[in-house]
Amino acid sequence: MRKVSAILVLFTFVMVLSACGNNAKTAKKDGEVTARIGVLRGAEPLSLAQEGGPLQKRIEAAGAKLDKSGSFPALAPAIEALNAGSIDITIGSITAAISALVGDASEFTIFARQESAYNNTGIVAKPESGIKSAADLKGKKVAVNRGGTGEYLLYKALDKGGIKPSEVEIVYLPPTEAGPAFGNGEVDAWATWGAFTSLAVEQHGAELVIPASDIGTQNDVVFVVRTEFLKVHPQLVREIYEGLREEAELSAENFEETVKLIKDTQNVSEQVARRQAEEAVIPVEPVDDVIRKRWQGIADYVFEKGIIPESVGLDSYTVDVQTIED
Repeated sequence: MRKVSAILVLFTFVMVLSACGNNAKTAKKDGEVTARIGVLRGAEPLSLAQEGGPLQKRIEAAGAKLDKSGSFPALAPAIEALNAGSIDITIGSITAAISALVGDASEFTIFARQESAYNNTGIVAKPESGIKSAADLKGKKVAVNRGGTGEYLLYKALDKGGIKPSEVEIVYLPPTEAGPAFGNGEVDAWATWGAFTSLAVEQHGAELVIPASDIGTQNDVVFVVRTEFLKVHPQLVREIYEGLREEAELSAENFEETVKLIKDTQNVSEQVARRQAEEAVIPVEPVDDVIRKRWQGIADYVFEKGIIPESVGLDSYTVDVQTIED
C-alpha cells in the first residue's frame, strides 16, 4: 500500500509539473501582451485614437494588443485604477500627476507630454457673476479639484489678481460634481479645463473669463505608464509614444474630421468641438531635461502654496523614451 501511495504521489507530482509546463508553454505561445489604456473624456491623442489608427497599428506591430477603457473624468481616478493594476497607461495634467506622486503613493512614470492648451482652460463664470478678471474673484466661491489642474489654476489667478487665498471661498469638488454645482449657482466660478470647459460654456452659458494664457500656467498634458509595465515592456512603450505622436499629426492633417469626431462623440456644438480640436493637434513630445526643470518649478510652486503637503522630486518619475533602444 505504501508503495502504491508513493507511486500515486509521484505520478500526481509529475502530472502537476507537466501541466504547469504545458500552461507555461501555452502562456508563452498564446499569452499576448495587452497594453491597457485608460482614457479621459478629452481631445488628446490617447482619447481620440480610433480603431485601426496609428496607435493601434504600432501596438499590434510590436506583437501586443490594445485595450481601451474609461472614460475617466480626471487623472486622479485613473491613477487609482493604475495603482490597482487595472490599467497600464493613462493621461492627465502635470499638476495632477505631481499630487499623485506625493509620498511615493503611486508607481508610474511620465514618458511623454503635450504643451498646455491655453484656449480651453482657465476659470469660467456666468455673466451675472460679475467676474471679468482675476481681481474680481475676491469674495467669490470657486470650485476646484483638489491638488489638480483646478486648484493650480485658481492659485495662479489669485497671484495675478493680488488676492490672498483666504479672500476667496475655495470649494473642493471633483469635476463631475463641480459641473452641477456651477450650473445650479452653488459656486460663482469654476476652475476647469478641456471637455469640462466646453460643458460649462455649452450647457450653463458660462464664459472663459480668466484664460490660462492670462495667468502664466504651464500645466502640460502628460502621458504616464505603470512603472513595472515600463520595466518589462520598454520597447512597447516606445512604440506607444510613436503612435501617440502620429495620432496628433493625423489629427492636424485631418482637422475637420477631428472636429467632427469630437462633435459626435462628446455631443457638443461645432464651435466647442473646434476649440477642443485645437488641443488634439498639439505635438506629442518626449520628456527632456528642459521639461523636467520646468515641471520641477511647478512642483515647488504647488508645495509652497500648500496645494500638496510635501515636496516632490520629479527626475526619478520621468523617462526620455528616445533613449529606449529598439
